[in-house]
Amino acid sequence: MSSFSDELYSKNKNANSLYQSKKYDEALKSYDNLILEYPAEQKLKMNKGSAQYRLGDFDKAEESYGQAKEIKDKKALAALYYNLGNAQFMQGERLGAQNGQQAMEKYKAALENYIKSLDLRPSDRDTKWNVQLAQKKIKQMEQQQQQNNKDNKQNKDNKDQNKQDNKNQQNQDKKNQNKQDQKQDQNKKDDNKQDKQNQQQDQNKKDQEQQKPEPTPQQKQEDMKKDEAKRIIEQFSDDDKELNKKPEKMGVAGQKKVEKDW
Repeated sequence: MSSFSDELYSKNKNANSLYQSKKYDEALKSYDNLILEYPAEQKLKMNKGSAQYRLGDFDKAEESYGQAKEIKDKKALAALYYNLGNAQFMQGERLGAQNGQQAMEKYKAALENYIKSLDLRPSDRDTKWNVQLAQKKIKQMEQQQQQNNKDNKQNKDNKDQNKQDNKNQQNQDKKNQNKQDQKQDQNKKDDNKQDKQNQQQDQNKKDQEQQKPEPTPQQKQEDMKKDEAKRIIEQFSDDDKELNKKPEKMGVAGQKKVEKDW
């Protein structure tokens, strides 16, 4: 049994040396090989998670840490919860404000694991600091969500108001169009009525002309005399001297007066 432990300790020490030298890829391969050889050893899974964390693969690091929760050693378990919290916190950072709800869940999970770690080692200052940091992030996310909800509500109210304004405008335009159509219809009716009146007047005039009696021969003769008199008057209308000169003196018998003999 001692030989088994010594062999595991030696191989893990070599893998840890790679990790300390920041050769995280090589360290990860060594931990994978050791897990295949010693599958019951929980600390190897924890070490694998730390190598994945250093490589920036926080999702896989969280998975590896989760598989090592059966560690019995109190100190190692406190470190496990601390590291698991770190992996979840970094996931929240990557998710950011664009994935607010998912990021919030990761920050809350990290806070829970920090608290578990702090329960096992209450005096650890790094864990206390991370608890405060996670709480601050959660508060910021909650405030951001409240602001987003407020903005969304305002946007919705604005859209609803714009929709109502457009609807009112459409109704007003429709009313105005109806009034315009009614006015055009009335004008058309008035025009038709006037046309009918004009047509009726024309027809009445034609009927009157048709009903006018044909002049008699006597009336025709009188009309001719009138026309002749009118023609003579018009002929001399411009000769003012001729029309205005005094008539010659007439004799007693109605003849012109005879001049004296010399």
